[in-house]
Amino acid sequence: MRAARLKKYLIFSKSGIQTTIAYRGQIALWFLGGIINAVLMGLLWWAIYKFSPEPVIGGFSFQQMLMYVFLSSIVGEVTYAETMGTISDDVRYGLIGMRLMKPVNYRAQLAFTSFGSFVARLFIIGVPMTLVGTLVMVFGFGLDGILWYNVLLFVPACIFSLLTVDAIQFLFGQLAFRTHAMFGVHSMSSVIIGFLSGAMVPLTLFPTWVQTALLYTPFPTMTSFPVRLFLGQLGYADILIQFGISALWLIALNVIGLLMYKTSVRKVVVFGG
Repeated sequence: MRAARLKKYLIFSKSGIQTTIAYRGQIALWFLGGIINAVLMGLLWWAIYKFSPEPVIGGFSFQQMLMYVFLSSIVGEVTYAETMGTISDDVRYGLIGMRLMKPVNYRAQLAFTSFGSFVARLFIIGVPMTLVGTLVMVFGFGLDGILWYNVLLFVPACIFSLLTVDAIQFLFGQLAFRTHAMFGVHSMSSVIIGFLSGAMVPLTLFPTWVQTALLYTPFPTMTSFPVRLFLGQLGYADILIQFGISALWLIALNVIGLLMYKTSVRKVVVFGG
């Protein structure tokens, strides 16, 4: 029975893969925008390091900072989830009624679709661009410290990142049941998550007490953790602790999300016959 149910939801993962492949041109444009942003941030950090008397800033050498900026863009694109946008569109266009009447769990449908999109993005963008970027940084800029087991652990770290992004977007997405101003909600959440996850600047540049506080939140899981893991900046104990914290937050976020969902669906009003 469980195998049959899993097979049913894997169809949504397949759909996520097919949709991503079908719109790969759009993804390429988004990724190009991310690369341009990474290049501009790289130039900014080049200027900062050039005029800084210290060769290491926030625990990063210049080569590591460039790789951090590049990998942040990769992780952001690969682990991008459309959960919030899907919920918003379903509510706005009246599709939510049909979704809820189907013999499938709406939350699971969203999660499996996001995972399918992640798999497609991983192989279309993540693997080739990470490989090229790493080779350029190692042989062109002299980056060192990247170990094979950190590269292997980078993939499960990205999976945790995706699941966390999806869970948080499910929480924010439920505001669509209460307000139509989802563009503002999406913009606000993107800025908050980008800042607290380390996507904008490394969290090691924050005050020590802020770093300590953020360590016990789900935000570092989204960007800072997988990127610093790839760069070899985390010890074995730090890696285990972060994976443990990430797992606990995944459970907590999904429990909270499901409890909120039970309240949110009561506000659904569907017209028609």
